[in-house]
Amino acid sequence: MSGKETSPEIKAKIMLDEANLAFCETAERKDEHGDRNREGSAWEQGKMDGEFDETDYERILDLQLEAANICDTHPELEDKTSELFQKVTADNAEEVIQEVMADPDIRDLARIAVTIFLLRFPTVQSFVNKGHPLVLATDEYMLENADAQNWHDYKNIAQDMGCDPAD
Repeated sequence: MSGKETSPEIKAKIMLDEANLAFCETAERKDEHGDRNREGSAWEQGKMDGEFDETDYERILDLQLEAANICDTHPELEDKTSELFQKVTADNAEEVIQEVMADPDIRDLARIAVTIFLLRFPTVQSFVNKGHPLVLATDEYMLENADAQNWHDYKNIAQDMGCDPAD
């Protein structure tokens, strides 16, 4: 594993939190259920100037569209990801990760979110410089930001899942 180690508990929580957040992001889209398109993204390109190149932006739109379609097709996963997140402990995190990986839709929502994160923040320095909300987060598992541990956590998950855009 490159960078700083990430505990199974942190991996499980990030994967589930990101999978669950896809439902909020889908609700904010400009397009409608059953008529999804790339332009329906809630992101405004002008607000993201300098965060990524055009190729990455296009890829992000495609990934967001993929996530929206999963959310539309499987709305029950919003509750399932939330419930799984709530039950994660240091003792059961490995089993929860196995459960996440066994569900192709939850796994894909996590993969998509982690990939988008790394497209937006390809380096530790970009993560710290751009003031990502995680840098300011108060959630206990997100607090270790003095050494950009959060960025390393996402990078490690991406490498585990085989979705690191840098590879």
